[in-house]
Amino acid sequence: MAGRALELLARVCTFVGALAIAVMMLATCWDIVARWAANRPLHGVVELVEVMVLASAMLGLPEAFLRDEQIRVDLVDGFLPTRAVAFLKITGLALSVVLLGIIAVNVYQPMLDARQFGDVKYDLGVPVWPLYALIIFAFAASILSCLAAMLREIAAGGR
Repeated sequence: MAGRALELLARVCTFVGALAIAVMMLATCWDIVARWAANRPLHGVVELVEVMVLASAMLGLPEAFLRDEQIRVDLVDGFLPTRAVAFLKITGLALSVVLLGIIAVNVYQPMLDARQFGDVKYDLGVPVWPLYALIIFAFAASILSCLAAMLREIAAGGR
């Protein structure tokens, strides 16, 4: 049951990340056409693209970890026994959990500060703190995905 819920969460994150990419593409195209046709570029398109890149990158992580589709270099996989490769994979996932946790914890205080002081994006005027919250949420989902992948790898026993 928990596995299905995590898969659904990861899929929703991926879907929202894909929507962010679509918004980014449409805003960029609209900006180019409006600038060319009417010399009226879209106000705040650079910040909008910046926010959408953040959303698409962060929200793509949970499913990448869950499906074991992260980018990796497998230089030693052919030389090592299968169990050693499994150990390296588990170690990498454990280090990912630690790193994602450290980043998420260290983003929390800046999120609170941004909310307290009312920080906003300059051109768009949108508050900054939800962007920090998005990072924390995406990293928490990624940590859960990493842990699920670790358990799956441990259960496989290096097969």
